[in-house]
Amino acid sequence: MDRYQITKILSNNVLLVKNDKNRYVLVGKGLGFGKAKGDILENTEAIEQKFISLGSLVDFEYENFLESVDPKIIEICKKINEMIKKEIGEDFSEKINVGLIDHINFAVKRLKEGVDIVNPFLYETRLLYPVEYELAKKAVVIIENDLSVSIPDSEIGFLTLHFFGGRGSNDKNKALEHTKLINVIISFVEKKFGIKINRDSFDFKRFLMHLSGLIDRLENKSISRDSLTLQIKEQIPVEYKAAYDISKIIEKSLKIKMVEPEITYTAIHLHKLKEKKEN
Repeated sequence: MDRYQITKILSNNVLLVKNDKNRYVLVGKGLGFGKAKGDILENTEAIEQKFISLGSLVDFEYENFLESVDPKIIEICKKINEMIKKEIGEDFSEKINVGLIDHINFAVKRLKEGVDIVNPFLYETRLLYPVEYELAKKAVVIIENDLSVSIPDSEIGFLTLHFFGGRGSNDKNKALEHTKLINVIISFVEKKFGIKINRDSFDFKRFLMHLSGLIDRLENKSISRDSLTLQIKEQIPVEYKAAYDISKIIEKSLKIKMVEPEITYTAIHLHKLKEKKEN
């Protein structure tokens, strides 16, 4: 049976412990009450169910990281991990714990200092990652209830990207890069055609899904082929030129060449957006 020794008491509910090989954070109501540094924990069978992993930290980083974090945030992240597992049957806590704890701790600190949290990519994030967005909304309820703090919708968007990055082989930073790129393209389209796109409209959602799929296809080198290009160039030249300009924005951001059939399909989507506004 492994022996777990307390190396630091962060609060009555959060302990830093170690065994012969590793360090762990232990979360549970009253676990630290009456305990002291150096104590050995018994009943390890029950204890191991209360561990949270900070696997991305090397041994000497543990205490430095935890000293900068409110222990309540660690408890909250444990609750969020349990909520996610219940909602979608996935446990990606080991992949996101460090980033999630650090992010929530910093966000709450800024809010308490009166700093506004701005997220210009909220609409796109909500539509691109709907499952993770719903999880983020539930996570915000947990944070608000436990800390008695009001969390703005902008923060839901940032938590969404953390949760998306935790699933499978997804990359949070790449997801944010793609979301920013799509936001730039939407702004370009509105300025190009002098329109304000309704973010809740079906046409916007369809265009957003097209851009998301387009970026994925380019990065995965999955090339679309069609015989429409010449016809589209002749029938909707303004939209085709705008689609060509969008291709240059994407190429500059992703460093990937956008093939002509993808420009054609983008022009078709632009035409639908423009036509809807004109009608």
